[in-house]
Amino acid sequence: MPDPARQDDAAAKQHRHAVYASETTGLLLIAFLLLVLTLIRYWHDIHWSLR
Repeated sequence: MPDPARQDDAAAKQHRHAVYASETTGLLLIAFLLLVLTLIRYWHDIHWSLR
């Protein structure tokens, strides 16, 4: 018979990993949006050719 305390511990660890994955996804989304907004704002000021 499985130990209930061990199952609770495994469930808590899995929940923590899901939270960390969500946090990472959110941070990547924010970074991507900042990049897009910066490119939109400064598109004409960026010197694309370095002649």
